[in-house]
Amino acid sequence: MKRPTLNMKKTQILILIAASIVLTVACEHDKTNLPTIPPGEEQFTSLDDAEYVQLNPVLDASLGSEYDFIRPADVYVGVDNFIYVANTGKNEIVMMDGGGQIQGRSQFISQPEAITQNDSLQLLIVNKTNAIYRIDLFEYNHNIGAAPVDTVFKQASEPTRQFTGITVHDGFEYYVTVVDVADSSTNFREFSFIYDFTANHTLKGPLPMNVNGTGLFSAIVPTGIVSLREGFPAFPFSENTPAFFFSQTGRTSLLNNNFKVQLVSTDVVEGDIILAPGIRFIGNDIYDPNRFYNPEDVTIDRAGFVFVVEAGSPGGTIQAPGFYRFSFTSGNQLQSVTGFGDGEMEFNNPKGIAVLPEDEQQIVYVADTGNNRIMMFQLNTEL
Repeated sequence: MKRPTLNMKKTQILILIAASIVLTVACEHDKTNLPTIPPGEEQFTSLDDAEYVQLNPVLDASLGSEYDFIRPADVYVGVDNFIYVANTGKNEIVMMDGGGQIQGRSQFISQPEAITQNDSLQLLIVNKTNAIYRIDLFEYNHNIGAAPVDTVFKQASEPTRQFTGITVHDGFEYYVTVVDVADSSTNFREFSFIYDFTANHTLKGPLPMNVNGTGLFSAIVPTGIVSLREGFPAFPFSENTPAFFFSQTGRTSLLNNNFKVQLVSTDVVEGDIILAPGIRFIGNDIYDPNRFYNPEDVTIDRAGFVFVVEAGSPGGTIQAPGFYRFSFTSGNQLQSVTGFGDGEMEFNNPKGIAVLPEDEQQIVYVADTGNNRIMMFQLNTEL
């Protein structure tokens, strides 16, 4: 072993002194800055210039009777990584694997409209009535055909209210978008809500949003909703956050809200976490008042991207139907696929969108309602 020289000892002493100074400075602060996860568009820069291509075959009746989708209103990627389709016209939920192979069909549920799943693997479903339904897949070992369809909530006191969208937050609690169809287009009374429910399906009440407002933090005919919990861990603290995105028609004959896709964020007031308008996207694409005509659904992935499906105007004359992909960091549009029709890369009144959670080889699923089919898309970086 080499004996340390005098110069080596001096060097060691200087290093120890420098280390002591760094530690002393660090101890003068309550906390040090932690490393942050870069946003999705910085992690996957090669995807920003990519374009979506359609994956074939399209899932429709041409593949056989088991793919006989009739007006499918929603498609959802569960926490169990199965794909669930609200096959509205056939009164059922269809369960598929990621490649589109049918794994089962639910028992009768009248015209399902939107689907979510809690951390106990229970599907929660709404169908434009005032009721919420449950299919307990855990209890029945994922045999969806054997699991009964249970009614877990019905708002008997409000028979004209329709539940249009649903999303789980905090693992088991959930939000529901609500429209009261009783005379909503001829007066200014409150007719649009976002309800908050406990894990035991007890209505906590409507969220304290602005009534019939034309700006942020206000819903007018909401159509879809997704909590930031769906994007964990891309969004900081999103596993337990109450924050969410929602989509809305945003207009009646008397009212108009230009923010047709909105982020409802959080703030801290006197130590309490409260919901607040998501102002971070003001001036960016996702808040552009001319971006959407009738957005029907919104979802997010685990890489930090936001997806919106646009139903379009009748016949696509004012705005073509399709879907958009946005950066959560900036709110800017990255890709879109739009076009009216029944051919390749075309849509007719699409109402649902879902994405596989990871960005690598990610598939986007679209419920092309008017064409009675489920379409699949993937980014192609080699074009």
